[in-house]
Amino acid sequence: MRRYDLTAAALVLPIILGILVGLPVAVLQLQGEQVTPGPAWLWWSALAGFVLAFGAAELLSTHPRRGWALVAFLTQAVLALAVTGMVSPGFGFSLVILVFGATLSVYVVPLWGTVVVVLINTTAAAIFSYRGQGLLEPAITALFYLVIQAVSVVTIVTWRRQQEMNQELAQAHIELSATGALLEESTRAAERLRISRDLHDVLGHQLSALALELEVASHRAQEPAREHVLRAREITKELLADVRGVVSELRLDSGDLRATLLSVVADVPAPEIHLEVAGDVVTDEARTTAVVRAVQEVLTNAIRHSAGENLWITVSGGDHLVLHAYDDGWGAEHLELGNGLRGIRERAEGLGGSAEFSRHEDGGFDVRVEVPV
Repeated sequence: MRRYDLTAAALVLPIILGILVGLPVAVLQLQGEQVTPGPAWLWWSALAGFVLAFGAAELLSTHPRRGWALVAFLTQAVLALAVTGMVSPGFGFSLVILVFGATLSVYVVPLWGTVVVVLINTTAAAIFSYRGQGLLEPAITALFYLVIQAVSVVTIVTWRRQQEMNQELAQAHIELSATGALLEESTRAAERLRISRDLHDVLGHQLSALALELEVASHRAQEPAREHVLRAREITKELLADVRGVVSELRLDSGDLRATLLSVVADVPAPEIHLEVAGDVVTDEARTTAVVRAVQEVLTNAIRHSAGENLWITVSGGDHLVLHAYDDGWGAEHLELGNGLRGIRERAEGLGGSAEFSRHEDGGFDVRVEVPV
């Protein structure tokens, strides 16, 4: 799901709230009841404004610019008080929107702000339920909504803390997986280098010496033995060429970059990762390290900041090794490089390449790293 597709989803809850509050009022008004002391259109306008402002605050609660969400939240809070205050005492069902406003505050304002919202809503519930027949009913109503709000807020705070812990665990898992993958690749590279050296230094030298001995023997041998010596010399030269070819392949073998990256992104619950690695990608240990660390940082940033649901990562080869990654989150309008992004750029520039960071055309964060092969 793309980020801008969430607009409809963010309006579902406020629309349901609007229906739950508005339907009983509409029924009573059609029956001739005087539900709203003031003009009916003013109350309905306030309810419609509340629905829109609540949906906007819900949608913008993950936006990097927290001010937008705060404005939308304060707007819905004022309109919620207007909606509940503009109905006649006794229609306490409208007070339910204050509870949802308190839970929404957890996502938008600090904890002390949520406490203020709960206290204001509780006071409003007591005032709006007062019918001039004593303070017992307003006190009970205020206590009831205080408890409901407190339970709702504590539940949301606990759930959010669990989410944060899951994110921290996911980030630690990514870092550990990346380090493990690089260590495994480094171990394989070192083993390939050792084998190639042994083949070159031991088998290669012995075959070279054998080829020289057979060359000398071919000049001294008489027919028909000379024919067999010449054939052995050719076989030795072919075997020596094969050994040298194997040594070269072992030194140039870049390992399986796709398998390495898959081990890094595996078991990450969110966002959903779409990984593509071209078949013509050729890397060495330094370039593999640069790509893996870049993917690690991109994935960590997506978990921390983007609030997106998808992350696309593609690696292509050719004259340059190109890593392109982008998500469907909010993106950053004014990008400030942290240590992680600086590390990506420094590694790329150290290999003679470059790293560019921008906002994707669909609004997400875009990373492009190129290094020459």
